[in-house]
Amino acid sequence: MLRKGMDVTVAGYRGVAFWVRSVSRGRAKVTMIGDDRVFDVDEDDCTPLAREDYCGVCGQIGCRCDGLERRD
Repeated sequence: MLRKGMDVTVAGYRGVAFWVRSVSRGRAKVTMIGDDRVFDVDEDDCTPLAREDYCGVCGQIGCRCDGLERRD
């Protein structure tokens, strides 16, 4: 179940993290981390993503340039 503020990946956008702006009637409005464009996607295309799995600056999954402490 998606909720506002959740970090997710979106099918068709490999390697990029998004955050959920809103969810309504099976649709989600999401924004790429590090961007300001809003995408309207099917809620089923979203998969929850842990904060430590992506860069908070560029939004790339696997990048660690944001300085967040991560457990390896």
